[in-house]
Amino acid sequence: MPHPLYAAIEQLKEDFPGKSYSWIKRALLRLGDVKEIRDDLYLVEGRRELGDWKPLYQVWFSQREGRWYCTCYFSTFGMRRRRDICTHVAAVMLFRRYKRALEKLQRRRVYVAEAEVECRGRLTANGELYLKPIGRRDLAFFANPRYRVFVISDVRRIVIKCGSYDVVEAEGEEVPLATAKFLAERFYES
Repeated sequence: MPHPLYAAIEQLKEDFPGKSYSWIKRALLRLGDVKEIRDDLYLVEGRRELGDWKPLYQVWFSQREGRWYCTCYFSTFGMRRRRDICTHVAAVMLFRRYKRALEKLQRRRVYVAEAEVECRGRLTANGELYLKPIGRRDLAFFANPRYRVFVISDVRRIVIKCGSYDVVEAEGEEVPLATAKFLAERFYES
């Protein structure tokens, strides 16, 4: 699955096929400057290095006209910026698409499993592997190291390996990705 930001950039390119790489890059550079006020109103911080003269720009969607507007449209060269779509508006479009892609990703279903394993080699799994040593890290631990492991996987059958050997096969429990990430964070606290 491609990174949500790449997907958002590709959607922007599809919507504006004639736009240059520079235009896309400038919108991307502004992504961290976008602040959502409400669903149809955003603030975009100005950047001198991108040619901005104001510290803040408002971008909003006009329901009546069915298009995005920016306060830069009402300044010098505003008509051209409006015709060409400024990168403040492009950044807001990118922000909204990225946000939706992240929300969709967080609703994605994955599988989780937890186990205890003994392994002197390298532990791997067919998913994201989180591990925590069990017991004190003394000579006995290094002779027979034991770990609690937690795995987040896209497939139900979760396999944990020590070196090239399967040491655990488990049926994963299906949960939303956001829940799995929360459980992974809590895994280290327990």
